[in-house]
Amino acid sequence: RSTGPTPSFSCPSLSSPSAANASVRRGGVMACRVAAMSACLPFFQGPPAVLDLPVRSTPAGAASPDLLCCALSTAIGAVEALRLPSPSRAGSGGAACGGAASEELRRSLAQVHRALQAAAAAAAAAQPGVDAVAPCANASGCPKASAVSSSQLAEGRRLLAGLLEADVPARLVACIGALDFEARKDAMRLFTDLLRHALPLEAGEALVAYFASHPTIVQLLLEGCGRARVFAHCAEMLRDCARFPALVAALLEGGVAPRLIDLAGHPSFELSTEAFATLRELLLVHKEVAVRHVMSEFEAFFGLFHSSLLAAETDYVVKRQALRLLADVLLDRTFCEVMVQYVADERFLQIHMNALRDSSRSIQLGGFHIFKIFVANPSKPRKVHSILHRNKDGLLKMLSTFSAEAAQDGILHQDLMAVERVLRSLEAPSKRQSSGNGL
Repeated sequence: RSTGPTPSFSCPSLSSPSAANASVRRGGVMACRVAAMSACLPFFQGPPAVLDLPVRSTPAGAASPDLLCCALSTAIGAVEALRLPSPSRAGSGGAACGGAASEELRRSLAQVHRALQAAAAAAAAAQPGVDAVAPCANASGCPKASAVSSSQLAEGRRLLAGLLEADVPARLVACIGALDFEARKDAMRLFTDLLRHALPLEAGEALVAYFASHPTIVQLLLEGCGRARVFAHCAEMLRDCARFPALVAALLEGGVAPRLIDLAGHPSFELSTEAFATLRELLLVHKEVAVRHVMSEFEAFFGLFHSSLLAAETDYVVKRQALRLLADVLLDRTFCEVMVQYVADERFLQIHMNALRDSSRSIQLGGFHIFKIFVANPSKPRKVHSILHRNKDGLLKMLSTFSAEAAQDGILHQDLMAVERVLRSLEAPSKRQSSGNGL
């Protein structure tokens, strides 16, 4: 570290509120960011120093959306400038960016977070029957509630639009692996804020359009999900994308499901659990969107799901989580079409019959909750019917071992009785029995 004098730094576009606002008026937030970075580049080539970007307050006591966007964009630019010559992708190795650049980024992220929170609260308060703002301790000095709510709401919308214009979400994701732990948490929080508050701030369409024009965001998040350093942050950000049906469709069409299935089988318990949680969100939050995707990719989806998560050599914890997720999907009414096609396949029946013979009781019970759907199907295809009839004695013997668990679980007891009743009455399939399916 050089012991010479610290070079002076003055960012013309941010030196005062009037100058910053003038810069924004001349070319918007992006122009402000470019102007700020042009002035800052010599500084970053010299010895590290404290980056002090003034964010002046408006008379009302809060920084304007334009100033917040400029300050955050410049702070992200500082991190980008300090990264290694060969920029690492989201979550990749390398030393974390710390010191002044990281601290300044955290300050800017916190300011934007507070502004978005206030705007979202104003949007919620604007709903009928809800007070616009909480009572003020000093009533004489308080502006009218409706004026405060309206002003915060308008500034929130302007702030969110400015953040998208400055390309903040994509830039944060691209450099999240270069941040220290606390800065990564703050970056994830702001990414989450944008997704959670877009609808209350009436910016949902703009946000979806932004993600559609930046497909690299999803790819970087998927890569980050497989890296020990940032997998939890990237998985959380992917789950937040499930708030929007259009984003869920884009994620699924972009190949997110196969990648998450691969990660769900990862030997790391923490990474596997995050992958399962993310896959569950994508499948079960906006179910109509997920059904269309699963039906269009039926063979590929379940082929990978079974081979990666339900193979004989699969880890116990992975197999148990996979059976639970699969049962939740197949037993959901929205996925009825998927279930009908699933229980018509004799290969899938054999997978769950093998689960009934697993050494783990939990796996046996997990397999039973899917096996019972095959038995309950009143229009069994000939091959499925034949397998059940051929093995019904062994199956009845196996199911009788669940009596202890059934005695403590009324629903399980009813399911067992129903399955045993159907199996006992099962006749050999007729020669004319259809090979079709249906429930």
